[in-house]
Amino acid sequence: MEKIERLINLTAYLLDRRQPVTLEQLSTTVYAGHEGGGEALRRMFERDKDELRDMGIEVEAVSRAVGEDVGYTIQREKYYLPEVDLTPQESVALTMVSRLFLGSGTPFSGPAHSAMLKLAFDAGAGRPRTQVPHMRWVDVPRDRELLDAILEALMRRKVLSFSYKSLDASEPLKREVEPYGLLSRRGSWYLIGRCRVREEVRCFKLDRITSKVLVNKKSPRSPDFDVPPDFNLQEEARWEWPLPYEEEVMARVSFAPRLAFAFESGGADVVSSKRLKDGTMNVTYKVGDPEQFVDWVLEFGADARIVSPRELVTMARERLQGVLRSLDGEHG
Repeated sequence: MEKIERLINLTAYLLDRRQPVTLEQLSTTVYAGHEGGGEALRRMFERDKDELRDMGIEVEAVSRAVGEDVGYTIQREKYYLPEVDLTPQESVALTMVSRLFLGSGTPFSGPAHSAMLKLAFDAGAGRPRTQVPHMRWVDVPRDRELLDAILEALMRRKVLSFSYKSLDASEPLKREVEPYGLLSRRGSWYLIGRCRVREEVRCFKLDRITSKVLVNKKSPRSPDFDVPPDFNLQEEARWEWPLPYEEEVMARVSFAPRLAFAFESGGADVVSSKRLKDGTMNVTYKVGDPEQFVDWVLEFGADARIVSPRELVTMARERLQGVLRSLDGEHG
């Protein structure tokens, strides 16, 4: 038996026992099949206790009645974290932050994953589980207030109103929407809900919302609608993906060494990647949505640069020039 497996078995066994157990009992359970007994077994057990102590797991020796062997135990209250009782708003916030870390390739990915597993385990242990709106994490939309309003409406089942410009529309149209879910696809946010104007379930790309998103303030303690019991976010999201160009674009991007780890965090497919001696990462992407791709690269600031094709380089330059012009207008 490998050491790590033995340590896991020893921890699980001691936590599962309500009373301290002796080394003799351990010899027929955790250490069953160990060649050699007596002093050799005791030395192995002492080494295992030291290993667990270094990990923060204390195996305590408990004195029993006179003439009986010493028993060993792990105090559950010292091992398990206390249960965390989150409000619905805190659950949403934690879900958002964890999915940011889980999807970004940051050094926090591991701890975030472990924390979410712990909370998911606790929520399933006979406790009522808070319903968290359907969503997957992508980049924060251009306007944080927009996302805050949608999350509030999702939690409280309140109607949203906003102006929306469809791809085939010349002007924005006022919409009233019963929000059912929030998701991401290829690096963009989408709101899915029943449009009261069209009288059917529709999908709204947040980038095409042209006004503030307002939450219905009437009867704040009462929901405005019920989500249909047969609503399935995954099914509603399976639409044909429209490509803005007839053919997908092959793009090359150069990432600075300090952010090279994040080259796979976007919505485009990675075709190839090569790390240079100085740590720079050169990546080739197959791009389905050039505008979204350029926006994503620009979020890295000076740490990412579009090398080709020229059309995307020009698009990125025009975006930056537009930002500079708007700043000049604010301070002019």
